[in-house]
Amino acid sequence: MNLSGNIPSQLGNLSFLVSINLNSNYFHGSLPRELIQLRRLQIIDFSVNSFSGQIPSWFGFLPKLQVLYLRNNRFTGFIPPSLSNISRLQDLDLSFNPLQGKIPEEIGNLHSLKTLNLQYNRLTGLIPLTIFNISTLEILAFKENNLSGNLPVDICRGLPRIKGLRLSLNELDGEIPSNLSECSQLQILSLSHNKFRGSIPSEIGSIRTLQILYLGSNDLSGSIPPELGNLENLVWLAIGENFLTGSIPAILDNQLSGNLDQLVLGYELPNLEELYLNRNNFHGRLQNSIANSSKLTEIEMAYNNFISESPELSFITSLTSCRYLMKLAFDGNPLNGILPVSVGNLSTSLQYLYGYNCDLWGSIPKEIGNLSSLIVLSLYGNQLTGSIPTTVVDLQKLQGLALQNNKISGSIWGTLCELCNLNGLLLSQNLITGAIPDCIGNITTLRSLHIDAIRLTSSIPASLWLQNDFLELNLSSNFLSGSLPQEIGNLKVATFIDLSVNLFSGSIPSTIGDLQSLINLSLAHNTLQGSIPESMVNLVNLERLDLSYNNLSGNIPKSFEALRYLTYFDVSFNDLSGEVRTGDFQPEILSSSKIDLNISFRDMQGHKHEDHEFFLE
Repeated sequence: MNLSGNIPSQLGNLSFLVSINLNSNYFHGSLPRELIQLRRLQIIDFSVNSFSGQIPSWFGFLPKLQVLYLRNNRFTGFIPPSLSNISRLQDLDLSFNPLQGKIPEEIGNLHSLKTLNLQYNRLTGLIPLTIFNISTLEILAFKENNLSGNLPVDICRGLPRIKGLRLSLNELDGEIPSNLSECSQLQILSLSHNKFRGSIPSEIGSIRTLQILYLGSNDLSGSIPPELGNLENLVWLAIGENFLTGSIPAILDNQLSGNLDQLVLGYELPNLEELYLNRNNFHGRLQNSIANSSKLTEIEMAYNNFISESPELSFITSLTSCRYLMKLAFDGNPLNGILPVSVGNLSTSLQYLYGYNCDLWGSIPKEIGNLSSLIVLSLYGNQLTGSIPTTVVDLQKLQGLALQNNKISGSIWGTLCELCNLNGLLLSQNLITGAIPDCIGNITTLRSLHIDAIRLTSSIPASLWLQNDFLELNLSSNFLSGSLPQEIGNLKVATFIDLSVNLFSGSIPSTIGDLQSLINLSLAHNTLQGSIPESMVNLVNLERLDLSYNNLSGNIPKSFEALRYLTYFDVSFNDLSGEVRTGDFQPEILSSSKIDLNISFRDMQGHKHEDHEFFLE
């Protein structure tokens, strides 16, 4: 209800109060001690607020409390051992607070506890063994802390009702207990991002209730147990970034090699919802049988050595039966084929399509416009030809279009200007021609524009300088001409501007000093004249500055000594004069990495030279 302020102490006068729920508001400060008077309280939900201070120890004096939710606050300090006095407590959620220290052993005395959620804190030390003996426990969630030690070898004996074991993102080590098969109700087993070693217990394949299995990013080795193929209710599976070897007995995601021809994907796991095979050494043909996993919402098979069964990428056609598909990534595979017309028949729920660096050729089918929910279309680094189909105008939810490093031609500007949600437009290194249209200013959501190394001509339209939310602007290596206007100072949040290798003339506008967020600025290889503006001293975050190959004159401003982060400075091949003093650069730079000062000079005969070996260390 958007309530704010502190909890009034008078709340403690409501002596018959049984339940209090103030979650998802803006309350702050500490909790008043007067709440200890509410002896009949059974439910407390103060989650998703901004309460601070230590968790009050007086919670332990509320004898009838069954539910205590304090997640998503700013409580600090330690977990009070006095919470163990609440003998009727069933649900304890202290997650998403910066709590520290060890988990009190006394928590193991809560013999009615069903849910214990301490995720996303800063807890350290061992998990008390007493917790593994709370026989009523159903959810044990300690994800993302700094807990260490081993899991008990008989973990299921003390937790017969456990359904969710969430221990990812800690420092746990040792072997994964083999008796996990005795956890007959286990649905979620999340042990990823720890230091577990040894093999994956084959007994896990006996947990028929298992729906989520995360074992990735550990030090596991050995082969993959074929018994994992028996997990017929499995929905999510990730065991990547280990040291597993051997062939592929089931749908897995590992740092291993194998031939996917050995696996009939859809027939073995028809209920699969997410499939992650990316960044491995898998090879073989992409099987059309994957379409039988019709509940799939995400498919990631990027950066392997898969090939397609046909040049038309028939596996894409087979995926048209996956009506819930939201993400499809097959980038980084040597597919050597064309995008089929059937790509337009993929699920209308598809939001992300990644097919870059795949050796794709041919043109982009006009049917791509049928994917009305598409947010990102990334097909860069291929051999695509033809023009961008005008049907992209139907992709009104599109935020990212990455087609750089292809052989796309034609002029497509009028169509792209109508994509009113476009955030990133990357068309670099293509064969596109024409001028930048005035309508570029209509895309008010644009943050990143890379249209370098194509064949743009004419001048930069005034509307582009009105895009005051630009973060990256790269127009380099074109045939753009004209002068740089004072309005360049409108790009106040830009961090990267590259206008090099064009035909720009005139002077550098003094308003360029207003771009205080700039990290990288290149105006090299133009015909700019005049002096370097003193206002550039205001570019306090600048790390790289390249003004080489122009007709600039005058001195290098002494005020550049204020540019403390500058590590690359190139003004070679200009008509600058004066001396360069080591005092012009901050000691912080001089004592760290070397600064490359590319500075041209004239000898006594007036001939121009450039010293590429001039370093200050």
